[in-house]
Amino acid sequence: MPPKGKAKARAFKTTSSTSKLSSTNSLDPPAPFKGAPETLSEFLSNLDTTHIYITHLDLKPADFKRKIFLVPVFMNLTIIGLILWRIRAIWPFYMNICLSLLGRTNKMTMDTKNLPLNDTIREILRRTMIFICDLLLYVFVWPWPRDFFAGRTNGNPITWRFIVGFSDKEIVVRRSRRWDAAIGNPLEEGSSQDEMLGIIKRAVDPIRMAEKTGYLMLNKEWDLDWKAMVVATKLTDKGTLSFDDFKTKILVHNEEFGWMTIETASAGGSAKEEEGRRKIVAFKDELTALGKENLFFRWIELVQFESSQPGGFGPEQQQKTMTKAQAMFEAQGVDFDKFWAKVGGMEGMPGMDPM
Repeated sequence: MPPKGKAKARAFKTTSSTSKLSSTNSLDPPAPFKGAPETLSEFLSNLDTTHIYITHLDLKPADFKRKIFLVPVFMNLTIIGLILWRIRAIWPFYMNICLSLLGRTNKMTMDTKNLPLNDTIREILRRTMIFICDLLLYVFVWPWPRDFFAGRTNGNPITWRFIVGFSDKEIVVRRSRRWDAAIGNPLEEGSSQDEMLGIIKRAVDPIRMAEKTGYLMLNKEWDLDWKAMVVATKLTDKGTLSFDDFKTKILVHNEEFGWMTIETASAGGSAKEEEGRRKIVAFKDELTALGKENLFFRWIELVQFESSQPGGFGPEQQQKTMTKAQAMFEAQGVDFDKFWAKVGGMEGMPGMDPM
C-alpha cells in the first residue's frame, strides 16, 4: 500500500517553518531511525539500496546446520536427476518432430491425408500436452536447482557454503522481497511505515528466531542474500569487522540520510530485544540438557497462541499463560519454579514483561 500523501515524517512534525528547516538539515534521521555505524560502511557498500536488510547471528550447532543444508542439496540433486532422465526420454520425440519439419519421414510424421480427423486431433492434443508439461518443467521447476547451484544475482547457497563452511557462529543477512517497493519513503508516517515495521517486527521475533537456523528463514517476505553473507564473513575473517557488528540489525536506506538502523523495541532492534534473544537461547539450551527440548517448542506454541487472543497479552493474560505452562512442565517432571530460577527468571523473556 503506498504511503498517504499527507503523511509527514517525524522529523518535520513542528509548528514553525524554522523548526522544519532545522529538522531538514539535521544530520540524524527521525526516530525510530538512526544512522548506521560508520564501521559498517564497507559492508553496506555491497547492499542494494532499494531493499531492507536484517543481519543477525546464527548460533545453532554446526552439525545441526549441516544436516539442515543437506536436505535441499539432496532435493535439488534429485530434481536435476529427474530432469536429466526426462531429457533423455523425450529427446527422440523432439528430434523426430524436428526431422519431420525438415521433410525427413519418420515415426513421428503424420500422414494427415490418410489419417482420420479424430485421430489427427487426438495426436495434436497429445503432443501439445507434452509441450506444455515440458515447458512448465523448464519455467517453474528447473530454476530451483539452477539458482541453488549457480545463481548469480544474489549468489547461491552452494557458493556460500563452499566459502563459509559450517560453524557454530555464522552471519545471516536477510533481504526484503518485492513488498518493499510499496513502502516508498520509510521516514513518512502512515500505514506503509506501520506495515514495514510490522513485517520487520515479525521477522526479528525472538521466539521465531530461536526456533530456526538461518537457512530456514526464507519466506514470502524475506530472501537470504548469499553474496552479502559471504562478504560479511570475509570482513570478520580479516578482522575489519567483528561478529558483534552483525548482531541483530535492521538496515534501511534513505536518499537523504543514507543507510539507517532501527533501534527500537517496536521493530525488534533494541537492546531489550537482544537480551530477550539471549534468554530464549539459554532457556532452550537448559531444556535440551534435561532431554526435554520438546517442552521448548510446546511453550513457544502456547505463548504464541495466547498472545494472539483478543484483548492483548497483558499481565493478567500472561499469568494465566504461565499457569498453563507450569502444568505442562510439571506433567513432564520438570520443576517449574526451580527451572526458571536456574535460567535467571522470566524477566526479559519476549512477551512476558508487563505491558
